[in-house]
Amino acid sequence: MSSDANCEKMREIGAELALGVLPGRERAEAVAHLDTCADCREFVRQLTLVGDRLIGLLPCQEPPLGFETRVARSLTQQAAADGRTAARAPAFPVLRGRA
Repeated sequence: MSSDANCEKMREIGAELALGVLPGRERAEAVAHLDTCADCREFVRQLTLVGDRLIGLLPCQEPPLGFETRVARSLTQQAAADGRTAARAPAFPVLRGRA
């Protein structure tokens, strides 16, 4: 990628574009840049492949009822036993199942 401002911005937002979660206006600007920059196109293509592979690792079925609660409780109890504070809730929504 070149060092121009558009390429810098693409390095910041490329993952969001690849995952399809970039808001409309930013998406339009990013796609316009990809039309003219082969390096950034390849960068986003690689990110898309990684995202697709990660989604492929998701289980085909939902976890049993209460699974997340039991895991969170166990992690909190383990952290308390180790003298650490409990972990924060994830900043991103949890994806379930295959796309």
